[in-house]
Amino acid sequence: MYSYNFLITIRITYEELCIKFSSIFIVKKMLLSLQKKIFRKIENFS
Repeated sequence: MYSYNFLITIRITYEELCIKFSSIFIVKKMLLSLQKKIFRKIENFS
């Protein structure tokens, strides 16, 4: 059996990883939407 502290540290690192990945995902979505807006503006000008 693993010790309780070991399981807690695994859970905490797992949560941190999830948070990092989700924040990266959110940033990518924001960048994509920004790119689309910029492209739309460029198309409107031409």
